[in-house]
Amino acid sequence: MRHVRHTHASTRVVAALLLALVLVPAAEGGTPPRNIILFIGDGMGPSHVTAGRVAAGGLNLDRFRVAGHLATYPAGDLVTDSAAAGTALATGFSTLNGVVSLSPSGRRLKTVAEYAEDFGMATGIVATCAVTHATPAAFFTHVESRGEYTEIAEQFAASGVDVLLGGGWSYFAPRSDPESLREDDLDLISTLEERLPVVRSYADLVAIEDVNGVVGLFAAGHPPEAAARGFSLAELTEKSIEILSREANGFFLMVEGSQIDWAAHDHDTAGIIAEVLDFDGAIGVGLDFAQTNGRTLVIVTADHETGGFAVIDGSVERREVTEGGFAAEGHTASIVPIFAYGPMADDFGGIHENTYVGETLISHIRRRGTEAQR
Repeated sequence: MRHVRHTHASTRVVAALLLALVLVPAAEGGTPPRNIILFIGDGMGPSHVTAGRVAAGGLNLDRFRVAGHLATYPAGDLVTDSAAAGTALATGFSTLNGVVSLSPSGRRLKTVAEYAEDFGMATGIVATCAVTHATPAAFFTHVESRGEYTEIAEQFAASGVDVLLGGGWSYFAPRSDPESLREDDLDLISTLEERLPVVRSYADLVAIEDVNGVVGLFAAGHPPEAAARGFSLAELTEKSIEILSREANGFFLMVEGSQIDWAAHDHDTAGIIAEVLDFDGAIGVGLDFAQTNGRTLVIVTADHETGGFAVIDGSVERREVTEGGFAAEGHTASIVPIFAYGPMADDFGGIHENTYVGETLISHIRRRGTEAQR
């Protein structure tokens, strides 16, 4: 615009200062959150959300006002697996497929949960799979191969995690246990019990009161799918928040809707919907807490898209998806959605690499910890 060229010098200075402020990374301004809840829908692309939304007539995801997309490709490849994607979300670094929170050269990558522990925050992991699976593992363990389940269990047992809920009992029990998949006599259940109560049923979890942490391993391997599980991801999330929110320094919680991915691998449209709705119920619990608490950042995203899924036919009025289509047997390179609510939520709008999530969350935790120490 021609008149801008003749603007008074002082106005140009003000404009330059305003531009400089705009260009400062968002993480450097604003009040960082006290609590962070990161929801990961494993394999959940835009069409998985669409199917759930049609079937339910609306989702808790509709309550978000900040949204964007993430690119998911790993180091040296186009299509990611959950290990590399989980590492990106947990650490802010790309790595090779199959690798859990190590760099491509084998360097240990510090995770957002480990940073949270450094600054006295409580930490939790909730999943509808074995906790030794790739995505939950990425937040507390560091291994060259995601298949090192017994080593992952050992690292979990040695970690400072306060709440750990999911399946995977067989990787923590010594080989003398009939359900054990270990080849040694390490009794990681006893190791965990030195610090936390350990339960094996949802009923026992509900009965736990006045504790600052708990381990709940509800299956030898993976828990059943949502329709057969007997408890919801929302209920696990609610109990986790109840426990973690007792920590005055705040908390970090990762909640994974693990089996969206498996239903998509199976080309099971009804299964996808059931798992998305189970996941969305947990998101509602997190949002309700955040709205009341006022100092909680809630992020919802996915590690990757699975199945090349598309909603092809159905009815909004009847709340049904009658036909879903699939372009792939496994994962795709499609971008995945991200939603944000709470302090610093605006940081997550737009399109980013998936490493941006880990980078930004770690930045918020470090800054808040530094400010608290002044």
